[in-house]
Amino acid sequence: MLTAAKNQIKVMFLSIKYNLMREMTNRVTFITNVLFMIINNATFIVQWIILFSLKDNFGGYLMEDIILLWAISSSSYGLAHILFNGIFKMPQMIENGKVDSFLVTPKNTLIMLATSSTRTSAIGDFLYGYVLMFIFYLNIYDILMFTFLIIFGGLLYASLACILNSLTFWFIRANYLSDSIIHIFINFSTYPDTIFNRAIKIMLFTIIPVGFAVYLPTKLILSFNLTYLLLILLATLIFISIAFLIFYKGLKRYTSSNLMVARV
Repeated sequence: MLTAAKNQIKVMFLSIKYNLMREMTNRVTFITNVLFMIINNATFIVQWIILFSLKDNFGGYLMEDIILLWAISSSSYGLAHILFNGIFKMPQMIENGKVDSFLVTPKNTLIMLATSSTRTSAIGDFLYGYVLMFIFYLNIYDILMFTFLIIFGGLLYASLACILNSLTFWFIRANYLSDSIIHIFINFSTYPDTIFNRAIKIMLFTIIPVGFAVYLPTKLILSFNLTYLLLILLATLIFISIAFLIFYKGLKRYTSSNLMVARV
């Protein structure tokens, strides 16, 4: 079992490596897309700088706290799309019968599908978080903790996308619901949690795991708390488990382009 797991991980990283190499074939386009995304993200920080020139804090968050919030949100989002962009293309793959190609491989179907593509602009999102960290939080502890925590943020983001996009096995055009909820995830993750009412906060720590992907990691970097860390680990494990469960449950309903019912 251990050997099989190692082989699966090796194949996964090889797939990611080849995806990145393919995206970098045209270096001018690659660099342009990355830089454009970094510049695009920077415009939102400028807006916050203007707001903080009028007010000292927002919901108890200082400017540096908002920067950290943005850094974690951006890098987690970018990491999810760099490593698991295939998940975000899942509805189209299901509807077009392209899942077939992943069913004939001896490896884990979901992992192979998830790592089947990457998105160039997401590298800009990923690097932007580090740009902010190096400007505002330039110390080894914060950078290492940041790197550690965005892994869980990326996994939570990808898991949520997998859960939602797997609904395509049951409902046509389920991607509209998925896109809407994912946009909610992105939008809420760039604002202080303290400005939201109780009902929204509950939603952000249950249905949409923004709290575990962004808010708790932000608080954890500002002041280490073992409980926060354990909650992040637990939430990540739960969402990954639900993602695998729903995907393979839906896969049993999948009809391939050859009109053959696929089996797990």
